[in-house]
Amino acid sequence: MGSDARRLRVAFLGLGRMGTPMARHVREAGHDLTVWNRTPGKTDALAAAGATVADTPAAAAAGRDVVVLMLADPDAVEQVLLGPDGVASGADPDTLVVDGSTIGPDASRRMATRVRDHRLRYVDAPVYGSVGPATAGTLGVLAGGDEADVAAARPLLELWGDPEQVRHVGPVGAGSAAKLVRNLSLGLALAGIGDALRLAATLDLPADVVDELMAAGPLGAAFPGVREILASGPPGTAGFTVDMLTKDLRLCLAAEPRLPLVDAARRVGEEAHAAGHGQDDTRALPVWWRDR
Repeated sequence: MGSDARRLRVAFLGLGRMGTPMARHVREAGHDLTVWNRTPGKTDALAAAGATVADTPAAAAAGRDVVVLMLADPDAVEQVLLGPDGVASGADPDTLVVDGSTIGPDASRRMATRVRDHRLRYVDAPVYGSVGPATAGTLGVLAGGDEADVAAARPLLELWGDPEQVRHVGPVGAGSAAKLVRNLSLGLALAGIGDALRLAATLDLPADVVDELMAAGPLGAAFPGVREILASGPPGTAGFTVDMLTKDLRLCLAAEPRLPLVDAARRVGEEAHAAGHGQDDTRALPVWWRDR
């Protein structure tokens, strides 16, 4: 961290696949980092790197400039922010909450209103990309909030996101809305590739022909990841799971029920979950759909 950069007191809550490397970037940049996770063992590596481990979200938030959330869903965010021993009960007035979770625009606006009742500030800043970009610090970040609050969050957002892909897209809720639109396109692309692979298998098209057609076609942007799975099998650790994508598709439908293609893609994800593939990498979804 440069000599002119402000050293922030940061709490990072939620150390899953994405949260752990994102929090590590905060510590490596020289900021004062406190961490909390519902499963305590996940804090060990960051503690070894110099982070302080808190017992509760409230304790983690106490005396912090910024509290970052990277949690699974709206219920988890509400519990950690506003539940017993939640952030709102421990944070000082004017603390900035940066919510990197994907919870949908309605939930983001609701969380913002409720934390403002506790004199806290709120930015929704969901990220896109998987574990690899999170580790490299090259995620995309879609931020919604007041201009001053997003500016205050930007030094952290640019630690885990490529600065050219850290975008202020509007008021609170806009970041979550933009994330849903982006993941809608991912869900449709993967379901479409799955249908194409299934049809190609039924019609006995040679694999090299299918590869060429898919790579050059309208779904080509999503196909390279699927090609890796076709060549070498599913990765041992998922970067972005089928269950997480399916959750995002449900959020899309909660915001706008009249999305028949999204509803179809959501059903594919739920079938994969029921078959025991919910924790698989999303890139494996089209291959499972072909072979199921």
